[in-house]
Amino acid sequence: MYIHINSEYLQLAEPLMAKYYDFHSTMLYDEIRHCVHISTVDYDKTFRENKDLTFIANVPYNTSIEEKFSTYFEILEDDDTDEEIITDDDIVYMSLTFMSYVYHKESKGLFKQSSLIADLDLEYQSILHKQIYPEMLSLYKIILESKTKKHRGSKITLTYKQDKIDINSCAWFLDDMERMFKERFPDLNLEKINQLLPDNKSKAGRKFNNRITNNLIWGTYQLLYNHHSRFKNSKTRISEEICQFIIDYLDCLEIPHDLILVNVRDWLKDMLKRGYTPIWDLPWRNAFSNIQEKQPETFVEKLNTPQRKNDLSNL
Repeated sequence: MYIHINSEYLQLAEPLMAKYYDFHSTMLYDEIRHCVHISTVDYDKTFRENKDLTFIANVPYNTSIEEKFSTYFEILEDDDTDEEIITDDDIVYMSLTFMSYVYHKESKGLFKQSSLIADLDLEYQSILHKQIYPEMLSLYKIILESKTKKHRGSKITLTYKQDKIDINSCAWFLDDMERMFKERFPDLNLEKINQLLPDNKSKAGRKFNNRITNNLIWGTYQLLYNHHSRFKNSKTRISEEICQFIIDYLDCLEIPHDLILVNVRDWLKDMLKRGYTPIWDLPWRNAFSNIQEKQPETFVEKLNTPQRKNDLSNL
């Protein structure tokens, strides 16, 4: 099955996709780069300026969104766009269609193969955000929690290959490590770290630990509830119909699940209560991308402390 992604339509849908699904134009970098058949330093800008440009994406879905949700959308024909006004429902349809392709890229691991990584020399940044920062913050979290809980007298064991050291008087170690992390990450505290790191102690009955599926559930709900004519004036915040639509959308994208209406309703209530924020785990953009690491500022600091860059040779 093929999806046509047109420059003009993508720009209409992009604000809603970004707001509700955490979409970013770099997710389509390779397709836009291939579509723009001229040499340029800014493929995205060129694609946006030429609204007639369209690329065709092949997806392995058995049922199209147009077929699955024919009662919800009046599909625009290419020849009708000059005569008909594009409605909010049309933009909802575009968003759902384009996000179905984004999910296909994620599920097939295509983001990891993106030429963006090489073009912008993002290999180091990718490893920093996906491996190094999560490890560092996991350690920082342990240190901060040791100060808030009754574990200050517990010993610390460090292991490296066959060597092991037990630090019994651990207060000095924790204090020194905490000082080092505070200097390096001055904007981070325990609350922010808990928001960044995955929650491995999920609540009983909560089985939806796949962040990408969560993003799609959350984004589709917000998109429909706030913009589709069938739902945006509804007095029921989480209706059975909107929950069924979400289930059907996941089925259309062939996402494995065992969801029923009550599951989706309860999960959406929990997401609304927690203030869920959709975040994709891209090689160049994820939850750790906005971490501000303090670097040397003055000439003397730069002279004595060169800019940090971790050794990746053993990764």
